[in-house]
Amino acid sequence: MTIQEPLMRGEGQRLQTFQSWPVDAPVTSGELAKAGFFFLGPGDKVQCFCCGGILRCWVPGDRPSTEHRRHFPTCRFILGQAVGNIPLQIGSSDSVDGQLLSQLQRMTMDEQGTAGQAVYPEMEAEDSRLTTFHNWPSEASVQPDVLARAGFFYTGHGDNVKCFYCDGGLRNWEPGDDPWQEHAKWFPRCEFLIQSRGQEYITYRACVFIGFVFSFLDVVRQTVNDPSPEELLRQLQEERTCKVCMDKLVSIVFIPCGHLVVCSDCAASLRHCPICRAVIRGSVRAFMS
Repeated sequence: MTIQEPLMRGEGQRLQTFQSWPVDAPVTSGELAKAGFFFLGPGDKVQCFCCGGILRCWVPGDRPSTEHRRHFPTCRFILGQAVGNIPLQIGSSDSVDGQLLSQLQRMTMDEQGTAGQAVYPEMEAEDSRLTTFHNWPSEASVQPDVLARAGFFYTGHGDNVKCFYCDGGLRNWEPGDDPWQEHAKWFPRCEFLIQSRGQEYITYRACVFIGFVFSFLDVVRQTVNDPSPEELLRQLQEERTCKVCMDKLVSIVFIPCGHLVVCSDCAASLRHCPICRAVIRGSVRAFMS
């Protein structure tokens, strides 16, 4: 049996093909590349470098390696045979790209509500959301009725709001901000948003998130210079500790700077990122494994 696409033997090469992978896909580029796939397009079509098998129409709950084995059980790669696969090396720039991009994609999917189920069903009615704004700061830049209409309710802290459906949080609103646009920009998989504004509206504004991801990866890549395993372990342990309380694990990614440096308890009281001092416009919860 010949290798169908020998130029895609490297996991890093496969990963690079996913730069235009759909942001709302239910599986991540890192999972697919590790399972032997590279992005073929259009849509979510991928192909195995070894057997040439093509898969598409991914749905929530799919695992690329499992689907690979189920549809192409004779593939030598999925059977673990020596086919020249080149896995990512820890510390390489490709590895950093793959791990972080996959983590961000997974965070976005995990953070948002399951299709057909709101995270806060008691806030489904716009009037219910509006009543939470009774102590909304008078100096805030966005009016409560506009925020409630866009799916948000007030958390009671600063100008922090959350979407009743996807649990997406935003804060530090500025004059001219449009809650619908910010909702679409940072939480494009929200079913309430999709039903209310349509996929075309969301896709256009979600491009900003793509730019954020790759800017984030560029910053991280510059800080990695092939460290030793011991040094890498030390860095990982240090990076997992909250930089404010120096006790709990980091769990909040700030938007738009992308820094993951504080725990959820400390994040609530911050207006500026403690690393770069950028104004915090929103946050996404990270699930560290």
